[in-house]
Amino acid sequence: MSSVRAQWLVTVAGVAFALTAFFSGLDRVTAHQPNDERLIPSPFRVEADRVAASLHLLAGDTSQADAAARRAILADPVDARGAAFLGAAAYQAGKPARGESAMKVAARLSPREPLSRAALAAHSMERGNVDAAAGHFDTLLRVQPAASELEALFAMMEASAAGRAELARRLDGQSLWSDAYLRAEGQQASVLRERARFLASGADTIGLSCARVEPLVRELAKRNLRADAQDLLAAYCVNPESNLLLIDPGFERLGEEALFGWRRHRSGDVRISAIGEEDRHVELSNRTSVTRLVLSQPVALEAGEYRAFASVSGENADALLVSLDCGVPSRPGQGGGSLGRGQLLQAPDCEDQVFGIWLRPEKGAVSLDNVRLEPVGRADQSNRP
Repeated sequence: MSSVRAQWLVTVAGVAFALTAFFSGLDRVTAHQPNDERLIPSPFRVEADRVAASLHLLAGDTSQADAAARRAILADPVDARGAAFLGAAAYQAGKPARGESAMKVAARLSPREPLSRAALAAHSMERGNVDAAAGHFDTLLRVQPAASELEALFAMMEASAAGRAELARRLDGQSLWSDAYLRAEGQQASVLRERARFLASGADTIGLSCARVEPLVRELAKRNLRADAQDLLAAYCVNPESNLLLIDPGFERLGEEALFGWRRHRSGDVRISAIGEEDRHVELSNRTSVTRLVLSQPVALEAGEYRAFASVSGENADALLVSLDCGVPSRPGQGGGSLGRGQLLQAPDCEDQVFGIWLRPEKGAVSLDNVRLEPVGRADQSNRP
């Protein structure tokens, strides 16, 4: 990581602290009435100097931030915040060596001072000292588990092989790290995608449960990042040996409030019933005069040809048709042949693919089980539901 990145990091951290300090008691008075600072007794004026330093950092006024930080240090030399603001001002002025020295002083004065811990973690990552960086990061997580600078520090760890290995180890064994890493609220879509991909790629070594990743999966799906959501779901919530392109092919979870899986399209004349417990299947009937959509499921497939298969029984085993579309299922043509022998489909290139199962009218009850998709003319895709 470059010194420019470190400078940016501590500036962001200074801004976060500034906004917090701005709205606290005496600091708020001096911020709104700077001319009254002279009326404040000197033991309390240090608070005004800290606020001034943070606000000058926010405004990009490096010299004023430096001066205010120095006044705060002279008034209260054992408080780590003055040294931390002095370091932030040095970074902002393009003096990273001086900034790092000030941050080290701040960390010695208070091991829990968050601004200095963020800066020292960044420097350790820059030098390839992942263990030291993780130690600083761990302290920061304990002090401010929702701090804004965590995003940048996680990104730094993701950027190197050693950092990724240490991040995976920490996520596997420490809920403090995983709580912060899995927090989806307020995060940019690009950040969520990177984290989902990192988690999916490291599922063999990161021991997170399905329940732990589900909030992130839901947020990805909510933002229409369906492929990333389903990859993450497949990595932590689906049997890795199943190699399925569809979730719940045997309808064991039909009717449950599942994020992905089958959606039933029922009406008064269309009946969809799950039958059995151990050997479960679904029974379908359509008493209308038109072909009706009965089941659908969001999918994330590579564009190309697929063949759909299923175990079908009943008076008219060829009464079922399937479709692959973007967004909303479209009624397929009347051809297609028996689903038991396979129906050919073309997967479109889009991020909102949906697989649909349709039932022709007035064909009696049909029993359906073991629905699956297989790519045509190429090797099987990796485990993606």
